[in-house]
Amino acid sequence: MWYDELPKMLRLICLFLLLYSSHAQSEPITLRQSCINSLQAYKSFFKVEALAEVCDKVEKKEICNSSNGVPIFHLDQKSKLEKPKKILVISLIHGDETQAGSLGRFWMERLMKVDARNTWRVIPVVNPDGVKNKTRTNQKGVDLNRNFPTADWGDDAVKLWEKKEQKSPRKFPGFEAGAEPEVKCVISHLEEFKPDFVISIHTPLKVLDFDGPKLKNPPSYDYLPWKSLGNFPGSLGRYLWVERNTPVLTTELKNSLPETGTVFEQLQDLVGTLVKADLK
Repeated sequence: MWYDELPKMLRLICLFLLLYSSHAQSEPITLRQSCINSLQAYKSFFKVEALAEVCDKVEKKEICNSSNGVPIFHLDQKSKLEKPKKILVISLIHGDETQAGSLGRFWMERLMKVDARNTWRVIPVVNPDGVKNKTRTNQKGVDLNRNFPTADWGDDAVKLWEKKEQKSPRKFPGFEAGAEPEVKCVISHLEEFKPDFVISIHTPLKVLDFDGPKLKNPPSYDYLPWKSLGNFPGSLGRYLWVERNTPVLTTELKNSLPETGTVFEQLQDLVGTLVKADLK
């Protein structure tokens, strides 16, 4: 072989380079780099440095990996107030709802630059496999927003999927309630963080869908109207509001993003004010 004909020293150098190359290729990606890789594709209204600053501070719970083993990271930004409310934001639970990623990224970057009145936790990419595949569902073909273990899941989730959704592959609730790793990750956050208010970012229905107490005077927000679209077996709204009395605001963005981040700032400030009220 050509390798055997090389001088001993040169063979040692080649062997070293091969071993180094193999080690470099197997080096695990850092959480920071995973964050940058995941979010850099989404529109930002800040300087490029803002994303690196955010990704320096992200964390990951041990349980939080996708079906394909991709890390599901989060950012915590604590309030300096003595008894702040806690707000959990989840984004891209449906992998093909691209604009949701831009709002998640924007709020993370903005939280690094303001003194928050509330304590925020943002999970910007709940379904990384779906994002990669450009699918609503996760790698196993499950709609994660129909897989939460609501009390009626066993009786109604599959039946509703078969009758109302005509067995649409996009809305398959799964074979077992709460069995998907991404759902287990979100539930772990809910149990540990104990949010007072949850925001789930979606597209493209152009509404603020509120699962919570009836508001006599919903906050004024010109970009999206307030509505209540109801909830379904296995949905986050039913799991949290109907069964656990935690309000959920599903933000259904338009497919076209605004020119500036002003409307996203307004929504974040609006939620911050709303959560101060006793909504339970």
